[in-house]
Amino acid sequence: MVLMEQGVDNGRQQLLELLRASQPGRPDAVDTNSVRYALYARKSTTSEDRQTSSIEDQIRDCMERVVTLDESNPLNIVKVYQESYSAKVADTREQFKAMIREIELGHIDGVIAWHPDRLARNMKEAGTIIDLVDRNLIRDLKFPTFTFENTPAGKMLLGITFVMAKQYSEHLSESVDRGNARAIEDAEFIGKFKHGYIIDSSRSFQPDPLNFTKVKHMFEMALAGKSQKDIRLWINEQNYTVQKRQGAEQSSHVWDKDDVSKLLKDPHNTGIHGWGKNYVDLIEAYDFMPMISPEEFFKINKIDPLGAMKISARQRPRGGDVRADLLRGRVYCGHCGQTLTSMIIDKRDKDTKEIIHGRYYYKCETEGCELEGKSARAGVVLKAAQEFFSTYLFVTKNNYADFVKRAKKTVDSRSAEFDSAIGRLKIVVANKERAYEQTKDLIRNNPELKDHYDLDKYTKEIEQLKKDYVNNLRRRNGVKDSIPTFEEYLKLFESTPVILGKMRDMKAMDTLMRIFFSNFTITADGNDFKQGSKVTYKLNEPYEGFVSANEFVLGAAKSTQTVLS
Repeated sequence: MVLMEQGVDNGRQQLLELLRASQPGRPDAVDTNSVRYALYARKSTTSEDRQTSSIEDQIRDCMERVVTLDESNPLNIVKVYQESYSAKVADTREQFKAMIREIELGHIDGVIAWHPDRLARNMKEAGTIIDLVDRNLIRDLKFPTFTFENTPAGKMLLGITFVMAKQYSEHLSESVDRGNARAIEDAEFIGKFKHGYIIDSSRSFQPDPLNFTKVKHMFEMALAGKSQKDIRLWINEQNYTVQKRQGAEQSSHVWDKDDVSKLLKDPHNTGIHGWGKNYVDLIEAYDFMPMISPEEFFKINKIDPLGAMKISARQRPRGGDVRADLLRGRVYCGHCGQTLTSMIIDKRDKDTKEIIHGRYYYKCETEGCELEGKSARAGVVLKAAQEFFSTYLFVTKNNYADFVKRAKKTVDSRSAEFDSAIGRLKIVVANKERAYEQTKDLIRNNPELKDHYDLDKYTKEIEQLKKDYVNNLRRRNGVKDSIPTFEEYLKLFESTPVILGKMRDMKAMDTLMRIFFSNFTITADGNDFKQGSKVTYKLNEPYEGFVSANEFVLGAAKSTQTVLS
């Protein structure tokens, strides 16, 4: 019975192969391992200032999307031909004629080009290519932007493609996109100018000495809750001028409501520059100075960074750059119920004008509120927090058990993230090392390609990837060992008030406070916060539940929540 079933399966496979082979017009499969390919790249002008990267881009696309598409079995390139001549007129391209001679001599039997019109855009040379395919002197044609099949219909389509202006026009936009994509990858300026920036000689964005601080203030106004109308009215009072092209004169610019809206929605101001579907992190590319952080961009545009819009940016810390981020949006006015605006007022040296120190305030800017324009020092909130930590010590066994339960979920989640990153890095390193070896072989066999590949860059990328791999391993192991013992947990909570009092890093302070507190409310005793303020707060879970259930140890501080400034 088993033998009979095997015989039926073999017969079914043979029948399937016969039926496939008998389909009309189906080309015979080409054994690409035995094909000796020429790579041909051409641009239509010899001018140095036009299409300067076209040939290089064509070669890179052909290598990435055709030659090394199967990284484990790349195609065999025996010769690369490149020239800068139009293909509209026959018999004018020496490199093309040299390639045809090599094909006729049997030294080459496959051709790779970015698109058929790189090979020919006239009937004579188009006919030559098709004739060589008919005679099987060209066994295979490959293009990253066009699919060729060696069938009567495929040859007819190829011939039409060679000469039809319509086909040329349709793929012209892709040619432009290809150049734009390369320009974006190289972090070069492309598209319209950006308010607050100028373009230097290397086509990089640099702060505009006239407008950078003005545009930055527009974002600060948005963060402070000002309307787009208020922002527009303010900027149009500043005698704003722009230079829309390199070398052009400064011209006045009147902002309308769409200008302000587009500015606030443009991720370029965080360091993410894009054109179409292509994006680059300018901060990684060069010393780009962003207007705002990604977090501020998310806040202005009311975007959940884990939701619909993903923007990747990394902001480098700059000396002296202080941002009013402490509990921003979490501190409320007890009189109108609206959020207080976070701000830092700097005190400067009278002679040098340098900042000596800054004071952090929360200011009510709600129109009609009895305390509109009045400010409270951030210290009243910090004192309330310190008093809370001194009063409520969450150091019971139940507190610790809940902490461990939550911590384990975090550890499992972080460990899974690191495992995923480690797995990806392992694959990327293996692929990069394989690509490096293939590139070395390619250059060894085709010395003329040496200028198109940077082996040192490959080596540095591989070294960095290996470092990232080791760092992720170390961090994953560190996460697994990060849950403190009960004794360590006790010391941590008992020292929290002291830690908070000594903190000078605003970001770390903000992170600590947001773990415990949902929000704070400041209520003035009189008509000014400075005359005395009562601070109340709402806790996050599980701490709100712990307090309600008396699941805590009473500390040394009194439990009042009134703080005098």
